[in-house]
Amino acid sequence: MIELITIIQANQTWYLNKVIVNPNHIVTITEASDYIKMLREGKIDLSLNEGVTFSKVKMNPATGFDEFVVVGSPTMIMEKANRNTKQLLKG
Repeated sequence: MIELITIIQANQTWYLNKVIVNPNHIVTITEASDYIKMLREGKIDLSLNEGVTFSKVKMNPATGFDEFVVVGSPTMIMEKANRNTKQLLKG
């Protein structure tokens, strides 16, 4: 399981929330360039560093969740997911 920070907007207010995800249920991770653009334009008022990136994490439909927008680059999210999965060594 990995912990990710999601970003959501409700009633014109932006929020950050923690979510725990099973990395085996992640289908795709893509850059959320629209969120990056909104942050740089000052439309996301969360006092975040302008260098922050966001990713869309698409989940397996069987989980009951569709997609999250999370703080971090696709590479960072992928590395975090891979760090928590055990791999069988061949020898």
